[in-house]
Amino acid sequence: MLHITNGDNANEALKNAGIEGRFLAWSDVLHDGPVPAQLTLDEMSQVRANFIHHCGWASEFEALTHFQARDAMFISGANKGEVVIWNSPELYDQLHLLQLLSWYNSDAAQGLPLPQIVFAPFLLGMGSADEMQEAFNNNRSTVTPEQLQAADEAWFAFTAANPRPLSALLRRDLSCLPYLLPGMQRMLQEYPDAQGVNRTERQILQAVAEGVHKPGELFGNVRNREETPFMGDSSFWLFIKGMLESETALLETADGTAFKLPGMFGPDEAFLSQQLNLTAAGVALLNGELDWLQGHGIDRWIGGVHLNPENIWRWHADRGEFSRS
Repeated sequence: MLHITNGDNANEALKNAGIEGRFLAWSDVLHDGPVPAQLTLDEMSQVRANFIHHCGWASEFEALTHFQARDAMFISGANKGEVVIWNSPELYDQLHLLQLLSWYNSDAAQGLPLPQIVFAPFLLGMGSADEMQEAFNNNRSTVTPEQLQAADEAWFAFTAANPRPLSALLRRDLSCLPYLLPGMQRMLQEYPDAQGVNRTERQILQAVAEGVHKPGELFGNVRNREETPFMGDSSFWLFIKGMLESETALLETADGTAFKLPGMFGPDEAFLSQQLNLTAAGVALLNGELDWLQGHGIDRWIGGVHLNPENIWRWHADRGEFSRS
């Protein structure tokens, strides 16, 4: 069996729980950066490698080599009919599942045996050995045509250049993929709201306003505000930098210096000693007196949608709909 999980920590946890087979970490933050529609797996990996390079997380060669090795291992396992996809409730996992099942619904996989899914009601890598064995033995089944169709529709909606298919998806019965609906609901909250910030950005501002100023503590605090945490620290620092470096900054460092990212070997003293404060604009936003997008040149991809000053989409959670400005 080829077990596909969301990362190396999950792989190690499964091995330690006595799950046998080969292990592959899908390892892509699909909730960040471009995920355009109608690309082959190889074409998508090239797009994702370029994004990861521009984030400063790896060289383009390193990222592309990683994806190519990952894809080759996956396709080999798919051809042998031995793929098992582990799926837990976090958004990170839901997007992986959609990408994988959409591939199985493409011409590239025509005639191949469908994979199995293990629905794990715990965050992967955090369950006990007994819980992982229980999930593998009792929550594992071969993908059904209904699940394949639901995943393909959801992947189409996520990768579309217009976000309205994503909101329409919420009106579809997605119960055949038990964690998908809350995952997609959380994805919608990553779009700007009426004041121009998304849920992650608002939670960061709220935490700082409540007295959490150090980056490491801020990351933990904001994760605890999530019903199901999904975002890693590398993605989190992108949001911090965006609010610090905007034309209308919402955050500032206490000493006025540039924000320092963690060192190559993890958080160092220079990173941990920083303090973040709200700017006057940040205070005004939390008071409902500022629309950040009036003075902030947004440039962000969410799936197939490129948010920029000429293409601003806002999610109105109270009405369950998008508006474009």
